[in-house]
Amino acid sequence: MKEITEELAKVLIPEPARGEDESDHDYRARVASAGEARNALVGELMMAAGASATEDPVLARLVELAAQKREIQRQIRLIVAYAREFVRPEPYRLRALAEAAGMSISTIRTVYDTDDKIAVATRIGRKDVKNTVHPVVGDQWWRLPARSTTGDAIPFP
Repeated sequence: MKEITEELAKVLIPEPARGEDESDHDYRARVASAGEARNALVGELMMAAGASATEDPVLARLVELAAQKREIQRQIRLIVAYAREFVRPEPYRLRALAEAAGMSISTIRTVYDTDDKIAVATRIGRKDVKNTVHPVVGDQWWRLPARSTTGDAIPFP
């Protein structure tokens, strides 16, 4: 397992390439820094592998990265929901958001849902510009649309 973690660290943190005008001192410092980062990563991989059900450093790292990816995707959804539904006087343009997020316009348009809008409303403490969602207050287990269409509460999932 030690060999796998060391090689995986080399894959993730390769030896730095020497710059054309880089001094020997600066290059050695970057090589040393990369070595320290690899050693730290080896320790993290060994601990993650020991804590995982499979005790496999490759799979443990993939699980960690997948969790980070999900968190980043959640943050993107919340930011886009905020930019499209809460910013005044007018929302951010789809094209600008798509370019910034590295997505297509059609993906940006549909990346967030009502639950994301409610999360944003709750965190900033106000309803959206279109008056479709209110922030959840206190220990509410239900939410009402800002403009009641049916008069029914919708339970949280």
